[in-house]
Amino acid sequence: MGLRVAPAARFCFTHDLNLAKEAHVLALLRHLGRRITAADDTANAEAGISLIEVLVAMLIFAIIAVGVGYGIVTSLYLSNDARSRQVATNLAAQEIDLARSSGDVFSVLDHDSTVVQNGTTFTVRRATAWETTTGVDGNCGSGGGQLRYRHLNVTVTWNSMRASTPAVRADSALAPGSRINDPTLGTILVSVLTAAGSGAAGVAISAVPNAVPNGAQTLSVAPPATDAQGCSYLLKVKPGTYDVSAFRPDYVDKNQATIPVRTVGVAAGAAASVSFAYDLAGTLTATYGTNVSTGTTLLPSDLHTTWRSTYAAYTPRNASTVTTQTFRLHPFASGYQVFAGTYVAPTPAVPATLATQGCVSVDPAAWTTPAADGAIGPAAPQVATLPGGAASVNVPLGVFTVTGLAGQYLRAVSQPAGIAPGDPGCALGTVYTFGPLPVGATAQLGLPFGSFTLFSGITSGTQTIPVIASTVTLQTRGSSGAVLTLDPRTVVTP
Repeated sequence: MGLRVAPAARFCFTHDLNLAKEAHVLALLRHLGRRITAADDTANAEAGISLIEVLVAMLIFAIIAVGVGYGIVTSLYLSNDARSRQVATNLAAQEIDLARSSGDVFSVLDHDSTVVQNGTTFTVRRATAWETTTGVDGNCGSGGGQLRYRHLNVTVTWNSMRASTPAVRADSALAPGSRINDPTLGTILVSVLTAAGSGAAGVAISAVPNAVPNGAQTLSVAPPATDAQGCSYLLKVKPGTYDVSAFRPDYVDKNQATIPVRTVGVAAGAAASVSFAYDLAGTLTATYGTNVSTGTTLLPSDLHTTWRSTYAAYTPRNASTVTTQTFRLHPFASGYQVFAGTYVAPTPAVPATLATQGCVSVDPAAWTTPAADGAIGPAAPQVATLPGGAASVNVPLGVFTVTGLAGQYLRAVSQPAGIAPGDPGCALGTVYTFGPLPVGATAQLGLPFGSFTLFSGITSGTQTIPVIASTVTLQTRGSSGAVLTLDPRTVVTP
């Protein structure tokens, strides 16, 4: 059984122990004094102070000095921490008072600031969120209910805080100065976030009645632009169906729309939420056919490029047939995989007869079946850019030459899986057209990866004559015959 000592007893015990230590030190000093006196009064050479006695005395002095010093340092540190905590409490209360003094509760936003007092740096962090009738705090008040009041939280920390010291926190509720809800009207809460997830400020917001308005009416007051948190509040809106849009020059949303639109229904006494992922576009430059260094490769007039992000695949049509194209896209942090052609994912279904094969051969990584030499499809090139930034990417193509078709038009029709060994196929029958081909013995053409049948004609729209296989020469991996296969597979070096 362990011995339990009451706090008072422990104090007395410690106090007595300290007194005993001090008495021992005094006795030792008196003893040393007598020995020194004896050494002076007698001629006995053995009457000196032993080394062990000196060392013991020094050890006892060191123990006492360390304890006293630690106590002094701890006392000073705790005193300084208490003073800093008092200053932090005052700063938190001051921040609350400043927020309450604001004439417009909608202008009270998240804010960080630093204050230096007596050599200590304090960080004041203000966080705000709307409390709704559903009792949920959400960005811009989202959560399904109407706005009630602004929840304000202030946190103050300082640079010399001890690890065990909690931050100073203060909370308050800010109510609107006037009525913002009406039981016969509704509210539209708009949230606009950048690619990084922060609020996009200064975005113009518009709301107009939908083609089927269901009672919606034109707003009498234009909605405010988004604030620093990316929020805009459309108050006292007639119930009905509205098309809400966002716009800011050079911005695009995650669907690559410059003016994204969302349709939302507004009910009386309720709030509807609309969100946009909208940011300053990045400029991405794609150069095609760089995997072939000889000759000038011509692109089809109807080529699309697939930009695949973690969100979705975007497949815009190229603006021209030049081998360098520029695109302005949403600046996803993870970037894009890029390849020529229109990628369409297959859709499995039950029953299997309803499944579709899509168009996957344009993606080099979809060629997963190893070739005879062990080659497999490489990953598509990857590229990313910051908002407003720029980046470049090389896009490989399947390249071949054709002879005897100068001045004519050529049509390439994609083929489904199973036509060529290892080709995952493009079952959509995608068509690519060239022409008129340049005057000369040979024309060098580039297509997305996959298998194609080729047809020629003297005018556009009349390409019905099969191209003779002997007139086709591959410049990249593949095979030619009745079907031309452009194969992206490469041997992986161990």
